[in-house]
Amino acid sequence: MARKQRFRLRFTFWLDMLDHEEQALAEQIETLKTQRTFAKTIRDGIRLISDLRAGKLDVLFELFPWVRAEFLAGVQPQKTAGELELQRQLERLEKLLTEQRTVHSDAPRLLQPVTVDGPRALNVPKFDLPRFDDDDEAETLVLTKDTSADSALNFLNSMLRLQQ
Repeated sequence: MARKQRFRLRFTFWLDMLDHEEQALAEQIETLKTQRTFAKTIRDGIRLISDLRAGKLDVLFELFPWVRAEFLAGVQPQKTAGELELQRQLERLEKLLTEQRTVHSDAPRLLQPVTVDGPRALNVPKFDLPRFDDDDEAETLVLTKDTSADSALNFLNSMLRLQQ
């Protein structure tokens, strides 16, 4: 069985050891190499920077799940004093309606909870459909097709028949 040939690329870069930031990077690289996580860290870093530059946060949230929770907590708007007061009043009204429903069992239907389980029949009185008993007694109208070519005469004849 032939072994699958791998295609690998190697990238090199330089660090200026006179720069304190790059010197700290060199020390971090040595630590990552001893832990055998240098290549994975480089790949993740490039993915993260590319994603952030594109305005996306997917890789950031994938690599650091706790950042999502912090981010979402910071994004949620804080309620103003007026909104908090309105919510408190709504809760109080809801509580009063619930108490009123339990006290009055014969409460109007509007105060009872509405459940949407599908179409329901309306509560209306039953009525009988109209009956046309006189249909049998009336004359039957017979319509005949006029095939003559004179359309004006055909129209006038039709109008005259309506008067009879």
